[in-house]
Amino acid sequence: MRMGEDPGAVVLRDRQAYSETYKSYFRAATWSRLAFIAFWILAVVFVVWAMPWFHVGMSASDYSPQVVIALILLGLCPAVTAVAVLLRSIAKQRREALVAWLSIHDEATGLRTQDYFFERLKLQCELGSQLSEYRVGVVLMSVEEMGGDGKETAPAKKTLHLIGSSIAGEMRPTDLVTVLGEREIGVLVSVASPSALEIVSERVRRSLHGKLEEICGRHGANLMVQLGAASLDATHSDPEALLGAARGAFKIVHLDGKNISAA
Repeated sequence: MRMGEDPGAVVLRDRQAYSETYKSYFRAATWSRLAFIAFWILAVVFVVWAMPWFHVGMSASDYSPQVVIALILLGLCPAVTAVAVLLRSIAKQRREALVAWLSIHDEATGLRTQDYFFERLKLQCELGSQLSEYRVGVVLMSVEEMGGDGKETAPAKKTLHLIGSSIAGEMRPTDLVTVLGEREIGVLVSVASPSALEIVSERVRRSLHGKLEEICGRHGANLMVQLGAASLDATHSDPEALLGAARGAFKIVHLDGKNISAA
């Protein structure tokens, strides 16, 4: 719905579109049934005409090796055609599903793509600005690897993917988890209140602890992980402001192989 547009007009337009779609579906379904009935009528007529046991159509004297082969080929053609059409339809459906999947998921990690994350974030921010009862929240994680000289560097991609996959496994199917750049992981959630966002943040922090201990122990990495969250409000009403507020709320939850309880 566009800003300033009458909600009643939107509902009416949607109902008209639904009505037109239903009529189109009904017409297509009716013609499909008629074509199916016609096919079976023609099939029965062909069998009655071709079989020599009936008193109409072809007799036994009409058959020759050439005629028999022709009838066999004639019977195989529609069967092979039906199988080919079915397989092409299945392949098309699988291809469409694959394209849809790859447009929203990272093929290598299984996490959501950045483009899809930002599109959904923008859409939900617009929805939240129009509906006061609708809220959206963002939880961000900043992951830095601490070198022996004390310098902070971007972690390995594998490390970010492991952390992101661990978090995604703890979230609802409607929540989006993606890797943002070289150092950040973002979680987009629908929440009812700021307190609900705190609960989500706590769930994320708990899921981080076990995975971070595993990563640091297995790969010998010293990580500093910061966690911040922000929800949509009058001050943070667009994606950039919301992400900025989450970054401004960063607090260290893991440092030098140790989990820090304060989130």
